[in-house]
Amino acid sequence: MMKRVKIVQSWRDQQQRQFNKLQQQQGQINQQMNAHQQRLSLLEDLSGQYSVASGSQASALLLKGIGRFRHQLDNLTNLQRQELALSQVELRSMNERLVKQHSQVQMGNKIIDKRLTKIQNQRDKQEQKVLDELSIIRFFHRRS
Repeated sequence: MMKRVKIVQSWRDQQQRQFNKLQQQQGQINQQMNAHQQRLSLLEDLSGQYSVASGSQASALLLKGIGRFRHQLDNLTNLQRQELALSQVELRSMNERLVKQHSQVQMGNKIIDKRLTKIQNQRDKQEQKVLDELSIIRFFHRRS
């Protein structure tokens, strides 16, 4: 019976290691998502800084250069939004995997607890049986 418990404990430990590994990966994905968010904020702020006020005099070449730069910034901003969206999807997926893995660990704990309780109950019954037998032997020994 204890052999079965050890097998389940080994499986549960394996599930726990996998859970810990997933937690580390979740932390990395979370850091990546935060980095994408920061870069997106910087790009959006930078885009707002490169505008020409109406009524100001600027050369056609400067306006053309600013236009190209803003176009590139817009492209980068859109790409960064996509990266952020992908990171968010990846984080949601990782959270789901983490919840499933945690339930595997908890299931292992419950199985182990049930089996250990069953073993202890069997031992208690066996001990009580031995004590009852000793009591009966004593009783008959005193009567004779």
